[in-house]
Amino acid sequence: MAVGDVSYAEGWDAGARVEFGLLTHEEATARDRDGEPYVVVLREAGRAVPTEVHLVAWRDSYVGQWVYDEWGRRTREVDLRLLEPDRLFLRQYVERRYASPEQPDRAPDAWRTTLDLYPGGKGGKILEERGERGGSYRTVADVPEGRRWYPRSRFGVRAHGARGAAPAPVGVPAANGVAGPTPAAGKDLWRPPRPGRPRLDLDALFRPGERFVSDHIGELTVDRVRHIATLRVPSGRLVVADGMEPDDPRELTERIPPGEYPLETTVLVGEYEFMGERVAAVEEPVVRLVVRDEPVVSWEMGLSADDDPRLLLDGHAYGFGTDGATGCFSDAAAWPVLSERFQSCFRDQAEGVAEYLSDGCVRVTDDDSGSDLVSFCTEGDGTWPVWLGRSADGEPAVVAVITAWSQDLRAH
Repeated sequence: MAVGDVSYAEGWDAGARVEFGLLTHEEATARDRDGEPYVVVLREAGRAVPTEVHLVAWRDSYVGQWVYDEWGRRTREVDLRLLEPDRLFLRQYVERRYASPEQPDRAPDAWRTTLDLYPGGKGGKILEERGERGGSYRTVADVPEGRRWYPRSRFGVRAHGARGAAPAPVGVPAANGVAGPTPAAGKDLWRPPRPGRPRLDLDALFRPGERFVSDHIGELTVDRVRHIATLRVPSGRLVVADGMEPDDPRELTERIPPGEYPLETTVLVGEYEFMGERVAAVEEPVVRLVVRDEPVVSWEMGLSADDDPRLLLDGHAYGFGTDGATGCFSDAAAWPVLSERFQSCFRDQAEGVAEYLSDGCVRVTDDDSGSDLVSFCTEGDGTWPVWLGRSADGEPAVVAVITAWSQDLRAH
């Protein structure tokens, strides 16, 4: 491939298939050294669209590769993560096949196969012969360890059918050293993957009088903060997990001061029309453990020891899994005793083991350690992220779980 076929830029407009903010060799070198995001664009003579776009963001531990067909559609998308100083891990690989030239880029009905991989030989493969609009076939990803890791300098692209060899990150002069076009507002601009954030304003949700709106209910107002129970955590180690899964206690790495903490939920009220009548609506979309009665200035994921944020896809977050639409807060040191007693309430219908609180919440205690487990209900099965709020001095102030799929709930 000729030198003129490679250029560097600050960013990439995926919709228009054009780079913006073209970089010189020196500027690209500086970005690569400092971990700032940049793109490498490969083109062939006589072709209007690029053959490949490499997306580099060392500070975010990310390198991506998009391979384009002659109609400017992405046929391969490679997502690699810098988990070791000199090695990239293949986190995800997506391949698409288009039935006709008329199908648009990333057409929902295009044939698609996806590999989702994790270190330690874990991962799965999804085949969707009719894309998102048909069924899927899921299997274990049979990818040997040698094909999951690639040297940092090569971007790991040769193993995935790229038309040309991968360029060195800053070893080729840019085709044009002048400033590129300014991206248009609202365009599909590339940026490094970012972990998910709370989809609701967790602070406003606990301020009585704050108003929200839901597409299926309408206007909702924070009526009050409801006290569920007081949780004793004498070890300072906190589990947020499904109490029916005793062998999978998701203990947070963040420690809290040993003590007793209020567990609360927020109550939103409103009205909506059903069969010609106005019906009262009551929603309790969040539960929180108040560690410090101080304002929260920042939110982050509540991580466990097994969580690696570098492996998260864009918008994804770690959390606890449940098959019974149930979660709980518990002292980690007493988890074996507390979770066993919690299970016995439902498995054995044991009496006198638990205190049944309002709205399906249950509390079990361990008098020997002075510890508690308090459960709460979620809107369904699945994975529920845990959010940690910090005060101005950086200390943990709140641990919260959004318990409803309130995707359409937003500030008024």
